[in-house]
Amino acid sequence: MLSALKQTWQALTVWPEGKHWRSAFALAVPTFLVIAGIGYLSGWVAPALVTDPVLIGKVLLLIFLVPALVEELLFRGVLLAWLTRWSPRWSGWLSTLLFVAWHPLLALTIGPPWAAMFLQPSFWIATFLIGIIFTHIRIVSGSLWPVILIHWLAVVIWKLFLGGPFY
Repeated sequence: MLSALKQTWQALTVWPEGKHWRSAFALAVPTFLVIAGIGYLSGWVAPALVTDPVLIGKVLLLIFLVPALVEELLFRGVLLAWLTRWSPRWSGWLSTLLFVAWHPLLALTIGPPWAAMFLQPSFWIATFLIGIIFTHIRIVSGSLWPVILIHWLAVVIWKLFLGGPFY
């Protein structure tokens, strides 16, 4: 476990080159367009603009901490590094499946009332797609920063422009 923590820390100290950022966004943007379509058809994405500056500020800060920073440190940081030690070939898939399972677990335990959407199969598909793309970006870039920042940006857009629920 100490080795996984060390690798996670190292991935936080690496700032990727421009080509890795371009590659990350080239993968993430089309994926999020597909996910937005899935969400729209399933009812958890709908155009809605938040204009309250206090709420916008809260969203920008809170979403950076949870889910972006915490989930990426856990799933693409410590867990991916630890699983790679045991099974390099399957570690990305396993960490992604655990990332998917994490969301319904939150809904069933400590999640806020709106977290019931985490129980929808369409949300699992979206989370699986995100998990695979983020794992690939993390491995190729050698850094956690692209996945942290893209995760943050995606959830901010969802909450501020596409009707995502608030805490």
